[in-house]
Amino acid sequence: MMTYPLRKLVRFLTVIALFSLTARGAETWSRATAGEETLSLDGTWRFTTDAGKATGGKPADWDEIAVPGNWDIKPAYATHKGKGWYQREFTVPTGWPAGSRIRLCFDAVYHEAEVTLNGRVLGTHIGGYTPFEFDVTDVVVRGGANTLTVRADNSYRRGAWWAWGGISRSVTLRANEDVRIVYQHIRTEPDLASGAARVVIKSKLSNSGSKAVAAKLTSSLTSLGVVLDRAAALERPLVFTVPVVQVSVPAGGTAEATTEIVLDAAQVKLWHFDHPNLYASHLTLTVDGAVRHARRDRFGIRKVEFKSDGMYLNGERIRVPGFNRVSDSNTTGNTEPDELVRRDVDLMKSASAVFSRLMHSPQAPNLQDYMDERGLMTVAEIPVWGQGDPQVVADNPTTKRWLREMVERDYNHPSIVGWSTGNEIVNHFDYVRTMNDYVRRELDPHRMVGYASYTAFRGDASPETDGVTHSDLAMLNIYSGKAQDFLNLIWTVRRRWPEKSIFLSEFGVGQIGTGDAAKVPNFNAIWAALGKETYVIGGALWTFNDYRSDYKGTPPSGNREWGVVDVNRNLKPGYAEVRRAFAPVRSVEFTKSKIRVVPRALNELPSYTLKGYSLKWTSRAAAGDSAQGGEIKLPDIKPGAEALEFSFEAIEPAGVKLVSPTGYDVLDATQTP
Repeated sequence: MMTYPLRKLVRFLTVIALFSLTARGAETWSRATAGEETLSLDGTWRFTTDAGKATGGKPADWDEIAVPGNWDIKPAYATHKGKGWYQREFTVPTGWPAGSRIRLCFDAVYHEAEVTLNGRVLGTHIGGYTPFEFDVTDVVVRGGANTLTVRADNSYRRGAWWAWGGISRSVTLRANEDVRIVYQHIRTEPDLASGAARVVIKSKLSNSGSKAVAAKLTSSLTSLGVVLDRAAALERPLVFTVPVVQVSVPAGGTAEATTEIVLDAAQVKLWHFDHPNLYASHLTLTVDGAVRHARRDRFGIRKVEFKSDGMYLNGERIRVPGFNRVSDSNTTGNTEPDELVRRDVDLMKSASAVFSRLMHSPQAPNLQDYMDERGLMTVAEIPVWGQGDPQVVADNPTTKRWLREMVERDYNHPSIVGWSTGNEIVNHFDYVRTMNDYVRRELDPHRMVGYASYTAFRGDASPETDGVTHSDLAMLNIYSGKAQDFLNLIWTVRRRWPEKSIFLSEFGVGQIGTGDAAKVPNFNAIWAALGKETYVIGGALWTFNDYRSDYKGTPPSGNREWGVVDVNRNLKPGYAEVRRAFAPVRSVEFTKSKIRVVPRALNELPSYTLKGYSLKWTSRAAAGDSAQGGEIKLPDIKPGAEALEFSFEAIEPAGVKLVSPTGYDVLDATQTP
């Protein structure tokens, strides 16, 4: 039974979302704005798990299924492990240019996909969370029907979460001229002393034609500020223009180009988890004065550093909490519709979540977009998991491809502060060394790279055998019901790698179940123990949500019940307890006339400067009167500051809340006599 305060919080959080987004995340912030035609192939497809029907049956013999979607959501296929066939027809729009190159693009298919168009096998893709595409110019029929078949296979199973099968993200047909922009990667280097910032734009161009092309790239930047309304953000005035770049793109090949600009202090608004200021870069490719392709990508300006004594954001040392979150819903599988994304991120932010490694796989683009907008930092990871993972091989070309697909797609998200090459793997020293080096050398030398370890604190681990040696941050997964166990293991890792700060990428005790007693046992003592070690950045609780599983130890419900919310996102009592411990101040108390705010102590966990926070209060209405309310803007509050007191006038105080700059109620005040 949910208590009354929890019911009130649920009602508040279900209406807190500030954005109007599309139904399934199709509208992301890495997209073309000119020189590209698109046709969404999302919708209703035919589906079967019967190989005979797939190869010789009639369309009427097939079932119907939604794309994006998972077959496991449908009762008839709820436990199906193996192959499933998808099929649909489409027609190329008549208005598409006759000479354009056409690509068939998949955002994700789990886990192995074989794609056939008009009877011709285009190829396969292995890896269930990253995008892939095929050039179908010479296969697609213009002016007639095309038959597209996708065979998906979810037999590959790593991790304790359910391996949701099928086409889980969007499918799109795209048409471009021979020369196009593959991506633009935007890197920022703020000078914290002067307030200025260097913005570097590296773009990759492709030429499918038979002749080299002389192209010109023009770039312009727009300041979006804190995005509270996406439509309004698109209409913000242009701020500055980046120098033009000339580049020759060889026939049948690719070319890279780099340009940059230095913004002065007046033009720079830093991205921060409480102030997620965003910019957009508009990149245009022209040939002989004509626009051939253009795209717009968002980015943020921030400086993230991992030092031996902790994590620094924009020059401030911070200690912060977070949650792990499993991409899972009992009604939508792992397809991540926008409504679910907003609700989950809002619930985590209302519990003051700041930093985490959300899950063991590349996350959906619309989730990363919303984390950019709401200020939730993360380390993005590929799905290499656990003892016996066949991918744990030095210089593995498969995991290199997964890393490349993830980094190329997600490079511009300011919410991503690092990359992870695996989770809880063993016999991994050379694998971690080669994968981390690959990321630094070829993909992104400017972010942290590491892996999540549950071996670094073991008796046989050492700097000569454990991958923490080749990581910029020691990310540890620790589970115990005793606070002292956490300290002992953390001390062991610190002795072995004194130059590494530590983040608890996972911590917990066990499954907490459901019902009125669903709390994390000994949570407050464990959290206090983590806070004692000042080089510990913080910790991410496993986990935010319950999730479907057939892994050993799963209860009869079919859900692993680790979460502070259940599979339907109902809050458990543990949510309130964790929210209180994660709050950015120790307490807020009020009487009939005063409000008292007690800041966190210096080096407490969490610990960071509060800027732009406020107190919002309400009072009960007397008979015949309207209810009162008001807001008190708080000054900047640094850890270790003295308690603050504020006077206010209310006939009968009903409540006081601490509100973050992005509008989240992060702490309910306690009334005292």
